[in-house]
Amino acid sequence: MAIEQAKELISKREWLRQRLTELEHRYGMSTPEFLARWSSGELPEPEDPDMLSDFLRWEALAGELREVEEELGRMLAGTMRAGNEGRG
Repeated sequence: MAIEQAKELISKREWLRQRLTELEHRYGMSTPEFLARWSSGELPEPEDPDMLSDFLRWEALAGELREVEEELGRMLAGTMRAGNEGRG
């Protein structure tokens, strides 16, 4: 079951990365750069509704990617601990 969950998370991570890459190319900046500029207010809320939608989606996708990567990290750490506990 853990393997299936890991596969699902990896697949979701790949899908999220693809969507983020599309936005990075469209707006000419990396996701970390976008998030820093967006959260600081350096990048103002756009008046164009499509651009605003993209920015809100970008922010949400980045948050979702962070959550998926954290979960994968926890799964890996748990696997590593379980493997080390079996050695004695």
